[in-house]
This record gives sequence, C-alpha cells and structure tokens, in this order.
Amino acid sequence: MSDVARQAGVSRATASYVLNRTPGARIPEPTRARVLEAAEQLRYVPHVSARSLRRGRSDLVVGHVDGAAVLRGGLSFVTLIQVARDVREAGYTFLIHGDPTVTGIPAARSWLALRPAAVVATLDRYTEDSVAMLAEAGTVPIALSHTPSDLTATVVIDDGDLGRTAAQHLLDRGCRRIVVLGGCSRLVDRQTLGHRMDEAEAAAEAGGAETRRVPFSPDRDTAAVLVRTWLTDGTLPDGVVGATTTHAAHILTALVDAGVRVPEQVAVLAADDEPQAELVRPRLTTVSADLAADESRMADAVLAALEGRWDPELAVRRLPARLVPRDSA
Repeated sequence: MSDVARQAGVSRATASYVLNRTPGARIPEPTRARVLEAAEQLRYVPHVSARSLRRGRSDLVVGHVDGAAVLRGGLSFVTLIQVARDVREAGYTFLIHGDPTVTGIPAARSWLALRPAAVVATLDRYTEDSVAMLAEAGTVPIALSHTPSDLTATVVIDDGDLGRTAAQHLLDRGCRRIVVLGGCSRLVDRQTLGHRMDEAEAAAEAGGAETRRVPFSPDRDTAAVLVRTWLTDGTLPDGVVGATTTHAAHILTALVDAGVRVPEQVAVLAADDEPQAELVRPRLTTVSADLAADESRMADAVLAALEGRWDPELAVRRLPARLVPRDSA
C-alpha cells in the first residue's frame, strides 16, 4: 500500500481509504482515480489477514454450501450464486465453505476461524448456541429457509411459483388426472421442498383437475411398484408433477419401462431443473427458478442483515419460475 501511495502521490492513509473503501471517507474523484490506477499498475492485492486483525473481522461473507444441505433444503446452487454475485457487487468477498459433517457449535468454530463479517447457511446448520457464539464474535448469522424462524435473521424462500407453473403447463396440455409426487408428509415437504408441492396441488385443483398427492421415495423399485399399482387398479394419471428432477426422472423411467407412452399417455415434469433432466429419455421437461427475472434481488435481504438494517419486509423472497420445455410434457 505504501508503494501505491508513493506512485499516486498521496499519503498512505488516503491510499488506505480508497483501497479499503472506507465508509464516510471524502476522497476527491481525481485522487481516487490516481490511487486505483497505481494499484492496477502495481498489481496491488489487499492483505486480508492483516485487514482482519485490524478490524476484528474481514470483509468475508461465508456461504456454507454442502451439497446435501442445499438439496435437502430444496435450495439450488444458483440461489447461492445469485447471492454471491450481489454481495460481491456490494464490496464483500463471498467464500463457499462446505463441510457436511458440521453443524451447531462445530460449524460456528470452523466459520469463525475465517473471521467473517457474516455467514449464510441453510437454517438446519444453526443452533441457538451457535447463533449466540457467532453474534458474540461480531459475525452476523443469516439463514436461508422455506419457513420463517425466530432463531436468527432468516431469508424465507418462496418457491411456490415453480409448482404453479408446473401444474398450469399440465392443465394447458389438457391433463385432468394429475398426480403430485412429494416426500413423506406435507409438513416434511414444506420444510424440505418448500411451497412448490402445495401450490402445484392447489393450482391443479383450481384448474378443475382430479388431483392426488402421493408420498414418494425416489428410487427405482418404489417407482416401479407405484406404476404397476396405477396400471393394475386403473388409476394411471395423465399428468405427473415431481417435486424434484430426481422424483420425476424415476417415475418417468418406470413409466417407460412399463410400456406407457410419455408424454402421449402420461405427461411428466419436474418442479425444479437439475442437469439429469437431459440424461433421461424422453428428456424431462422442468421448471427452473428464473433468477434473471428476479427483480427482488435476494441478496438485498442478506446485505440488510449484514449491515445492521434488517427489515422483516425483506424476509420473504419469491422465486419466479420459467418453464424449460423438453420432451416429457
């Protein structure tokens, strides 16, 4: 930083104010430009560890993203990618941190070793003790969840539009016997899969379809048994909404194996969009969270919590949906 200050012809303090984006520092724009140009020429990189020691925390925002927690919470990686992008634009460094073995106090200890300004994680990673531990260290704990929580600042992600869009597509195709494949129970579905199944069921019923909610563990044998039952007792639906791509892919494969024509006899689609949708045959029609159209900017809520201006009105963020048409529906 001394080299940058010398080349720009300013004091070290001025260079520090510019390079650290110090709030409230009144630096003339020509001076700021000279400092930034000198930093670029000298390939200056801030020393994060030194900054952390000086401030007691870094400009780091840790996003705890182990695959199991994200998928279990029905939160796609693109959700975290959007948050990371917007947080970076606000001047923070976003770091993905994943360890599927830690939660509660062990998780808090691993995060605090990085001296972060904030941690963003799915709600199941936090406990009352770990939230207190983070807060005492000056780190803001921020949760992502499908349901509200009093534990800490929680961004509630409403993915109901995914289910509504899936059901409406089947209705538009003329489907009138629609099965919604969910998890073990409505309560579990709501906690782990969000609002999409409830909204898919409600939209199908509102459209005049005979609608059934079927608990379904997505594996090959269970799917095969379910399809055989439909064929045996005459309850074969003409449309199926899978809670996830995995749910829908298993039932699609079982239908094809049983000789059912997809989509001519049964249209199948998933209320999310994962890469395996391209791997099954026929290719699986899906509904994707259209983050490009999300004007609400989910990161606004994260930044509000991080910067001490948390607003409950920002707590619920609605994910807009976009149909990804392929071959199965």
